[in-house]
Amino acid sequence: MLHMKKISRIYRSDTIQTHALRDFSLEVNAGEFVAVTGPSGSGKSTFLNVAGLLDNFDQGSYELDGVNIQGLSDNELSRLRNEKIGFIFQNYNLIPDFSLFDNIDMPLRYRGFNAAERKRRIEQSLEQVGLASRANYLPSQLSGGQQQRVAIARALAGEPKILLADEPTGNLDSLMARQVMDLLHTLNQQGSTIVMVTHDPDQARAVGRNVQVIDGQITDHSIYAPTMDNAPIEVSA
Repeated sequence: MLHMKKISRIYRSDTIQTHALRDFSLEVNAGEFVAVTGPSGSGKSTFLNVAGLLDNFDQGSYELDGVNIQGLSDNELSRLRNEKIGFIFQNYNLIPDFSLFDNIDMPLRYRGFNAAERKRRIEQSLEQVGLASRANYLPSQLSGGQQQRVAIARALAGEPKILLADEPTGNLDSLMARQVMDLLHTLNQQGSTIVMVTHDPDQARAVGRNVQVIDGQITDHSIYAPTMDNAPIEVSA
């Protein structure tokens, strides 16, 4: 699904070169739930931007769902991003004056779906996140956890191959965070491929694989299996 090999990303100024990613290699298979962890400034966000086709890289190779992105034009990258990737942001990125329906509808309009297909996708995605009855609400009428579920519904409506989540519970209290994580686990069990950047070690241990990034490099892989009481245990590394 996602195959990066020896990716390097260097940011340059007049006097400084910053190596955000160094020989970064990662493979994520269809159906996996992978957490990417590491301290601030470790390269997690750069990885997510490269993975989401929002940023370029200087060296290496990257295939997304079998498509080698090397040499693609901006229009081709945009089309690939819209078709293959669903984004879940920490700050939800909902339009405050739009209803939930219209927030989810906007990216579908950009992709050219007709009204009937858009309606089907919107209703289905809101049903998946448990908000079907609130399609006409404004974001301000929802809790933070509910707004994040709308953001997840917006990503799901595009029927992406992979979900990229950037600190999806970072602005939520512990109860709302648990509800959002439960939803992500349910989506993964239903077949969604998810890559999540997080600072929360408990959330990282609760998914299938934890990739630790320090100074732009992967320093550790840990594989976990959940116990019956939903407290994960490490089974291999």
